[in-house]
Amino acid sequence: MKLNRIVRWSLLGLAAAAATVTGLSAPTIAQGSYSRDGLTIIGGVDAENRLSYRLDNNTRRSNDAEYTLQVDGDKIDSAVSSLVITIPEAFSRYRGRLELDKISVYYGRIDDPGNEIAVEEVLWDDRVFSGVRDFSDELDKLEIYLGEDVPANTPFIIQFEDVRNPTRALQQRVNLQVVPRGQELATYIGTWEMLIAYEDRD
Repeated sequence: MKLNRIVRWSLLGLAAAAATVTGLSAPTIAQGSYSRDGLTIIGGVDAENRLSYRLDNNTRRSNDAEYTLQVDGDKIDSAVSSLVITIPEAFSRYRGRLELDKISVYYGRIDDPGNEIAVEEVLWDDRVFSGVRDFSDELDKLEIYLGEDVPANTPFIIQFEDVRNPTRALQQRVNLQVVPRGQELATYIGTWEMLIAYEDRD
């Protein structure tokens, strides 16, 4: 009896690990509509690199999912003029879609949003290899050019509205880089480690 129990829990652990790497459905992992620090699993992103987020309407094939991604002020040590976000291509492969004209940036935090920051342009480039802390070589890149610089040490949030969620649950490591004012190279800031299209209904 004890041996069967050990084997069962071992298999569940392997299934969760496989879901992380391959994007398989992982019904044994509970995910509500809100998580402060991302999903914590074996082999996940280091705590100091995890970024907070909230997912709303986070069900499979949802056409009105909303992702709110937070960046704490202590992550930003110089003024920022643009944002670079990389997303594993499994998101679009399983029919996930972002509406580029429904992407907004605000000062503040998830639970206390402030004034909106003007967005001048949003560009989408699919299947770009960035080499930034991800299992997959194929990443989609989102570039957000701001109408004003975000000052150093200032928290802000990025909001994606009317997201089309994928057709299956995916463990996604969404990386953030920023381009400081007057520079051309992007700097890695952190990662939102999210279980997308899987909302616990218990």
